[in-house]
Amino acid sequence: MKVVGNALFVACTAAVLCVGCAVSPEAENRRAAVEADIADILSMQLDPAELGEPKRCLSDSDYRNFRALDDRRILFEGRRGKLWINTLRTRCPDLRYGDILVVRTFSGRRLCDADSFEVADWFDWPWYRRWPWRWGGSWGVGMHCTLGQFQPVTEAQVQAIEEVLESR
Repeated sequence: MKVVGNALFVACTAAVLCVGCAVSPEAENRRAAVEADIADILSMQLDPAELGEPKRCLSDSDYRNFRALDDRRILFEGRRGKLWINTLRTRCPDLRYGDILVVRTFSGRRLCDADSFEVADWFDWPWYRRWPWRWGGSWGVGMHCTLGQFQPVTEAQVQAIEEVLESR
């Protein structure tokens, strides 16, 4: 009898969690519209001689900073005004809430398409944990996310994407 009660409890809990995760049709339509608008912006024809072709990898020296645009795209800022957008393979909800990408790479000192990463906060990073006042706990890393290709973009494209994201 106790097994049946436990199974019923687990089933009810799972049902409640599934209902809580459901997305309304309106929210799904808005998300699809945003994705379509951003895809249009990124499909604009650019001069490859000026901006270059999409890259599979960026070396550590190619970029100096990054920032999340949303839970699916990271803007990498390079030297001499170069910009790349990396569209992740799937959504990464933790992306906007961290300062560091903890990358699991097989390419040495490069970030490449299909490398996975986690998002961490600066003060949860391992070297900080060595200090005596920070014993125990976890590193504060989030879910695993996977990089896509690095697409060169213009500042105007970045601004247009940010406007789309803010308008929805």
